[in-house]
Amino acid sequence: MTHDELIALAPAELDVRRTSRFDGTGHSVALSRFVQSDQELIRKTYAVVKRAYGLWLHIRDAAHLSDKHHEALLHEHILTELRDRNFLLTLRDLGAATYKLGTPPREVRAALHDIRGGALLALIGYAAAEGRGDAISSAELHSVILRARDHARIMRNAITDLDPTLRAIDAGVKTHTMLDFIDKWANTTYRIGERAIKVSTALEYDGFVSHYDLETAALDRVLYNHVNNAARFTADDRVEIAALPVNERLVRWVISNPLYPEHNVQLSEQVGGDLSKLYRGGLTRGGHGIGLNNCAALVADAVGVDDIDALLSRGYVGAEIRDHHYVAWFHWPICDAPEDEAIAAS
Repeated sequence: MTHDELIALAPAELDVRRTSRFDGTGHSVALSRFVQSDQELIRKTYAVVKRAYGLWLHIRDAAHLSDKHHEALLHEHILTELRDRNFLLTLRDLGAATYKLGTPPREVRAALHDIRGGALLALIGYAAAEGRGDAISSAELHSVILRARDHARIMRNAITDLDPTLRAIDAGVKTHTMLDFIDKWANTTYRIGERAIKVSTALEYDGFVSHYDLETAALDRVLYNHVNNAARFTADDRVEIAALPVNERLVRWVISNPLYPEHNVQLSEQVGGDLSKLYRGGLTRGGHGIGLNNCAALVADAVGVDDIDALLSRGYVGAEIRDHHYVAWFHWPICDAPEDEAIAAS
């Protein structure tokens, strides 16, 4: 999409109505909100993704190991564990016991949705591809590491007491720039199911994006939800992420994908031409209808708009079909952190 097309998606006069910056909190639940068996599965899932990133940190600093040896260790210990049958059964069962007692409250469903989704879908996709005999490139291995880091952080954001020590660290100032996001999205292969999706970026903003790691995790919850949806339904295995400032306060994120004609028809039947209904919750194609609604809630908190009707009508979040492409967007406040507060992302 061109710059003018991206600008035309929504008004440029949107404002941030918060008096203090969103710190990423307020969209979490305690582990005790899940039944005991699900608590154990959540801990197991967290241990696997945290261990994947921890292993990379360890071998990265092993000067006596060659790059080739690094990659062999990553293949052996990370991808192998991610495609382990017992781990995949863990993911299949995650949340089932809690749902068996009845539909959980919205906040529990939102946390569970992002724990099961987020960056974890791609991690499983990489591991499954290697299991089928597909070659996983060095660049894809790098993506695996970054997505393991992201998902561990997402899980700490979603569950308040999953890892209290690291969550307390996440709550501190740790400013991230757009470069951190470019590194994990630009020209990457994003694997969902058996598909290898090519992700491209069109970025017109290179400043600060977030002020806290918990805020970064909240933004990632929104971004991964949108990318996962786009990757599932893209007609030609392509997804584009665009980001541009629309004024001095807000960055507009736009995620788009080519659309199959039948998906276009299905969307029209579901929402009657009003795609904003997808953000109200309850509509889904195989899920629980909570993912985009949770995105709207996170964006609403970040920009300080309490009412979802106002959030949608003013264009803070939205979606439309344009030239046989599904186009979704949301806004996030620009971070104006002083240079001496900018801490390099790990």
